[in-house]
Amino acid sequence: MQLLIDTHAHIDAPELAGGRPELLADAARAGIGRLIVPGVRSADWQALLQLVRQQDALYAAPGLHPIYAEQWSEAAAEELHELTRQPKVVAVGEIGLDGAVGPALELQEHAMREQLQIALQANLPVLLHARKATGRLLEILREMEIGRRIGGVWHGFSGSLEVGQVLWRLGFKIGVGPILLRPSARKLPQAVVELPQEALLLETDLPDMAERPEALVAVAERVAELRGCPLEEVVSFTGENARDLFHF
Repeated sequence: MQLLIDTHAHIDAPELAGGRPELLADAARAGIGRLIVPGVRSADWQALLQLVRQQDALYAAPGLHPIYAEQWSEAAAEELHELTRQPKVVAVGEIGLDGAVGPALELQEHAMREQLQIALQANLPVLLHARKATGRLLEILREMEIGRRIGGVWHGFSGSLEVGQVLWRLGFKIGVGPILLRPSARKLPQAVVELPQEALLLETDLPDMAERPEALVAVAERVAELRGCPLEEVVSFTGENARDLFHF
């Protein structure tokens, strides 16, 4: 039986610590076979690695979230470079630009560029965060040819079909999450229908966008409804897309 893959779940979030065993059990019961856990703060990277080593279903994507870009340093760069060599590390993330919160965009861009270089050196894809900075992030990704060289996921995509097509042509996949379930979602459903199935991945962004891992099933069901295909087909092609990108 095909299993779902959650490509973005902060299962290591401190507020989930007490209920983590139950959440992982619920994920397994819901047919979620693998979850990628992105990094957020550099101080949490070692705990993230320890967690994924203890849980067969979990894989790590250590990185520094743009709202914590002031934590970037030479020591952080050395640590991240070393972490990319560790088993069960399948990507670098969550990295990007946030024009709504966090330090100055110049500082965010510096930290992101250095992390992109580390990802290139390690030949690992990236998990990308973008908020109110899509144009600038696309410029940098084009300049560094990130999509062609290592690929990655535009996490939490909520944009138009046109932006999705640009990302796909650049070599990126689209992270489809609980935003798709909102009645207010207007642009995303069209992108989910019109983009090639090879472009689509599933995510929950737990606990920020979903409270339970089973939300991934609801997202998959909505994708199936929009595309007019069986749920099993969505599980199959999104799983294949994830395995192709993350090599697990």
